[in-house]
Amino acid sequence: MSNLIKKKPHNELQQTKLNQLLAEWIISENLPLSITQSDSFHNFISALDPAFTIPGVKLIKQIIHKAYNHTLLFLIKLIENNALFVNLTTDMWTARNRQGYLGITCSYLNENFELHEQVLSVEYVRYPYTSAHISDTILSILDEWGIRDKTFIITTDNGSNMKKAIRDLEYNSSNIQWQFCIAHTLQLVVGKGLAKVKMLVMRAKRLIDFFLRPKQSECLENVQKHLNRQCDVVRLYFI
Repeated sequence: MSNLIKKKPHNELQQTKLNQLLAEWIISENLPLSITQSDSFHNFISALDPAFTIPGVKLIKQIIHKAYNHTLLFLIKLIENNALFVNLTTDMWTARNRQGYLGITCSYLNENFELHEQVLSVEYVRYPYTSAHISDTILSILDEWGIRDKTFIITTDNGSNMKKAIRDLEYNSSNIQWQFCIAHTLQLVVGKGLAKVKMLVMRAKRLIDFFLRPKQSECLENVQKHLNRQCDVVRLYFI
């Protein structure tokens, strides 16, 4: 009978606070917004806090969008007041939908020599991925954050389009310099070194694939058990 009794909903202030906490949980755990429509989630929240009205997907999107706009202005002001110069790290990749995206991370030291890092944007880059399109995308991000004159070094991979994009920026601004990514260079060195043992690596992969088959995996396990029993007998003999 007590399950049929509905508790009075929270006041507007408390409901808003809980909505924001729910949105923060969804973002921090990378959960789909559709979780708010799950019947099991509704049952859990109803048992946990019957007074809480679960917001819909549309309201969650509005909360996230409002939080983004507030945080964006706050971070722009933070960089403006605390960074004399900034260094950027870029990464470009092609998503599963075959569209290109460029991620930019900003790093700077404040007056206390404390390192700060902030992801500025993950921006869509229109096809083809030429140096001109990449440099236009980077410039639009620099202008949005007001750091075109503060940017000192931009680190990229060794792709020719990325290098030329930063070189073009150097001509437009004397402050910006290009820096290659050491990790990417090391990866290329390792890749070229492994080319000499490519055939050996392929054979090792084929061998692993062979023993991952159910029948062969079972045979290998039986052989291992048999060898273990033989080793036990030998140890007992010497004892």
